[in-house]
Amino acid sequence: MANAMTAIAIFVKTPGLSPVKTRLAATLGKDAAESFHLQAANTVAATLSQLSPAAQGYFAVAETEALNHPHWQALPCIAQGDGGLGERLARVYQFLQQRHGAVMLIGADSPQMTLAVLSEGIAWLGGGSQPRLVYGPCTDGGFWLIGGNCAIDERIWTDVSYSRADTGSQLLKHIKHLGEIKHLPTLGDVDEAADLGDLQQALQQLPTPLPEQRQLLDFLASFSFPSPQSW
Repeated sequence: MANAMTAIAIFVKTPGLSPVKTRLAATLGKDAAESFHLQAANTVAATLSQLSPAAQGYFAVAETEALNHPHWQALPCIAQGDGGLGERLARVYQFLQQRHGAVMLIGADSPQMTLAVLSEGIAWLGGGSQPRLVYGPCTDGGFWLIGGNCAIDERIWTDVSYSRADTGSQLLKHIKHLGEIKHLPTLGDVDEAADLGDLQQALQQLPTPLPEQRQLLDFLASFSFPSPQSW
């Protein structure tokens, strides 16, 4: 019998074992990019922890040898496994969907996500007996969240071309026949240094930021990058 709690998995990579935020590192340097990834991932983990008992958060870790790494102690860890992003998304989704029934997959790069929006997704997936999906688009054409309460064939995940401006539209085209889709608000994510100003602004605009989101704002203040208003 599936666990009634919705599973939410944060996809992460471990500094020192995998290249992390390479485009960000090209501008800010490797250490700063890795620090951002860890700060952002643990901010998202703190947000997920506030959702109990409705949801169970997980770290989906890129490296099997890092499942017990000190960086990833805030949540239970599962392995992404080998292969391209589509294969890894499929593997984590299928594992958690069988365990929980409803699952959402998220990145660590949109730490401005809120309890209210995540709760909206959880309520939607648990709100009926029919197949349902939930989708959170990114400003760059990708997605910050994808989830469902039904099986999604691996081929659907692997037929998508990732890290493109049409990644999200491709995925939506592939899943639209599976069930009714709820669209969550569009969020930015951080790929390059220029995205940090947008994130800073988004965090500043949160009505009730968590302590970890305030700490991330303090961390971002240590960098010098253009504010959105000056572009």
